[in-house]
Amino acid sequence: MADVTESREEPAAASVLGLSEEWPEQAADAVVNAVDKVRNATTGPVVNLTRLSAYLVFGVFPLVIVLVLGTIATVRGLEVATGRAWAAHGICGLIFISLGTFAWSRRPS
Repeated sequence: MADVTESREEPAAASVLGLSEEWPEQAADAVVNAVDKVRNATTGPVVNLTRLSAYLVFGVFPLVIVLVLGTIATVRGLEVATGRAWAAHGICGLIFISLGTFAWSRRPS
């Protein structure tokens, strides 16, 4: 007598409540997806605001300091060069008025 092995495929086993055996995995995936959506909705804007503040602190703030110190150095240098404080202030005033007039002419209407 020859041994014949029969291959039987078992249908997807159902639990007592009629759910598939993979329901815990599906439930865990649903919970993870829900938590990801809530996290993205709540912490996403906070992360963007934090990045913006970091860029301002480390990018714009040093630039403002350089501009202020550069202006002070320009006025002091003009005072030394001309020998008169009023002349240095007048020259810097003309420069700033010219820059302001240019910026005003370029503004959107």
